[in-house]
Amino acid sequence: MALFRPFAVFAIVLSAALLPLQAQHEAGRAYVVETVEVSAAIGFNPTVCRMNREYVRFHNVGATTVRVGRPGVITGDPPFDVQVIPPGGYSIEFAIPYGGNTKFIDIDNPSHSVNILTPTFVTYWDPVCTPDPNYQPPQPPCRTNPHCLRLPIIAMD
Repeated sequence: MALFRPFAVFAIVLSAALLPLQAQHEAGRAYVVETVEVSAAIGFNPTVCRMNREYVRFHNVGATTVRVGRPGVITGDPPFDVQVIPPGGYSIEFAIPYGGNTKFIDIDNPSHSVNILTPTFVTYWDPVCTPDPNYQPPQPPCRTNPHCLRLPIIAMD
């Protein structure tokens, strides 16, 4: 038993000497923040952001204030993590530490949403989250086509 005591003391001294080096390594490591553009007129750009398990933030590129948040877990629940973003402003950085799909919505227009995809079975993949400079929201069908067939809706009682 007395033979193992010097080894235990050596291990404690060595770990105490290496602990500050590990803390410096962790503090000096940068993290990646992906930025998704949002505005009341066009919604989110891009609508699908493929990123690693890092951070995402939203940049309001519109002329009006936008409220971004996560939809409620159960249908009918109010949204949570709501951020009010002024024109030209940025939201806080949302940490997404788990793999899967995370959805964010425009609180005032829930049809505008973005899906944040993070790797599930691997720890890293090539991120694809660059906003498209030519992005236009999809037009509803038959809005621009003059030859589109339009039928009246008839209610049946």
